[in-house]
Amino acid sequence: MRLLIFDHDMTIVDSSQAILDAVNLVAEETGMPKITRAQVLEYAAVTLHDFMTGIWGECRQEWVDLYREKAAPIEYERIRPFPEVPRVLTKLREMGVVLAVASNRYDPRAAMDKSQTSKYFDAIVGPIDGLAHKPAPAMLNYLMGRFGTARAETLYAGDADVDVETARAAGVRSVGVARGNFTRAQLEALGAWRVVDALDELPLIVEEESAAKAGER
Repeated sequence: MRLLIFDHDMTIVDSSQAILDAVNLVAEETGMPKITRAQVLEYAAVTLHDFMTGIWGECRQEWVDLYREKAAPIEYERIRPFPEVPRVLTKLREMGVVLAVASNRYDPRAAMDKSQTSKYFDAIVGPIDGLAHKPAPAMLNYLMGRFGTARAETLYAGDADVDVETARAAGVRSVGVARGNFTRAQLEALGAWRVVDALDELPLIVEEESAAKAGER
């Protein structure tokens, strides 16, 4: 197992409250209805355009501009990595696994620099890089090509249906993380290869897969 690709929101970071605060700032300034954390979790995996369309029935460019200018800085300051993330990512790097992020967030690196998670990753990609949004496989295909890894050597970890669909489209196995809007049972039903409650389980999964491949040889 050589390449482990992660989704960003609600997979490596808890951004739910941060997004809630940021979107509700836009709501206050535009007169749109305020939203709930449940709505954030429902739409956290999609683009900002699709997020606003989902919660408000439409997306106006001035709302997007307002979000990026005034709300995004607030959001970035309040995003926090899940408690186990620094420990798990450090362990995976020590094991020689290449780590990457593929996110539908327009520019995931900007948020990750603020949360101090970008330092753990060998590559971070999003729509800003000219790659199609998930569930199109473009981001995963790009990362496999960049690091020269085969599909069988690659895992994609994410918390949402779109992540499982993206992995399937790219021909790689998916690890569902059951702490966003989808339960363990739902992720299993969607076809996730493995489902975990937190990322602590990933090093063991990588070790098991590496041992299995060594046994085949």
